[in-house]
Formats: sequence, structure tokens, C-alpha cells
Amino acid sequence: MDWTNRDSDLRMWEAVPQTGYLEEAYKAFVDSIVPRSPDLAELYGMIQYYGALDFNTDEYLIMSMGSLYVPVAILGAEVLNTAARQYLYERDGEANVEPPLNGSYFARLTMNERLAVMAVLLGPDRINYFPVQENFELEDILPIFPIMNRLTFMGYYSEWWGYGSTRILPPNQRVLEYFPGSWEQIGYPGPSLGYRAARTYDYTK
Repeated sequence: MDWTNRDSDLRMWEAVPQTGYLEEAYKAFVDSIVPRSPDLAELYGMIQYYGALDFNTDEYLIMSMGSLYVPVAILGAEVLNTAARQYLYERDGEANVEPPLNGSYFARLTMNERLAVMAVLLGPDRINYFPVQENFELEDILPIFPIMNRLTFMGYYSEWWGYGSTRILPPNQRVLEYFPGSWEQIGYPGPSLGYRAARTYDYTK
């Protein structure tokens, strides 16, 4: 399946409906990928404390997953929750697989349990149950988890959080309201209009 939106326009950035089910699953996921780091904050300053939840990376992930040529935001949450339910069943049996109030098995897990579930997703041969979705085959579902990983890092290290109150608007209406916190964490000065070596190079030679 081709995941690329070849006919993309500003409509692809319309808000994806965010139910509690989606929000809780994606918040738990990005928090597991880039958690808060109090130990780093003690060593290198408070800016190093913040993680993906502080920079609204879950919103970026839901929007991006929902704006692919084939929207898969809901499917991504289904993959996480199905794998989490399998994890609980294999560990505890039926006693611990009662559905949570919002249906998000993944969000109810501890950090270590989430990482264990994600390890299972990295080896798809270990997954016994996949969410049943109309028009999706197994080979369409397998790439979902790697896509979620990549988009999480893209959202975290991009200018997404810096757009502030304009971040959910179409791209041509966004304004950089803040210097992105993740850029400050890694010492990235921001985009440059050119680099010194390139600006002084004589291209006529």
C-alpha cells in the first residue's frame, strides 16, 4: 500500500477527531519514546527535563497519522491497544484484561510494561492478534509501528511546538511563536539562510 498523499493540500491538515481513546494511546506512546528526564535536568539544566508530552508531540503524531493518503490514526491506536491486551493476557490470563473505561489498554500500562509491548511490536512474528480493519491486510498493518516511531521523532525535533497556538492551523497560517524547546535541548540554532563556506564560494569558477 502506498502511504504517501500524492494529492495533498491544505485540507490534509484538517484536525483529526481526537477521542479520549486516541489521545490516551498516543500520549502514552510518545511519553514512552521521549520521556521526561529529571536526571539530565540535574546535570545539564532544566531544559533537559522536558519530554514529548511537554512539546505536544502526541498532537503532531495523531495529525500526521491522520493525514496520510490512507489515514491510520485510529489504526495506530488499535495496534498499540491490541498488542497491550495480548501482553496482559499472556502475563495474567483473563483476570487482567477487562477493558479500561476509555478502551486504551496501552495507556493503563506502566512505562516498563509499555516498553515490553513495543518490543513485541518490533518483532511482528510474536504478535498473535492484529486489529481487524476493513480494507487492511496484514502487510498494511505491519509498517504502522515503524511509521509511528519515525513521526514521533520528527514531531519532537521539528518546529512543531514552537508554532504555539497556531500549530493546528494549515501550514500557511502557522507562525513560529516560540523557539522550539527540543532545539534548545540539542543546541540547534535554527535554520540558516546559508552557510559561511557556501556564501563565500565563487561559483563562477
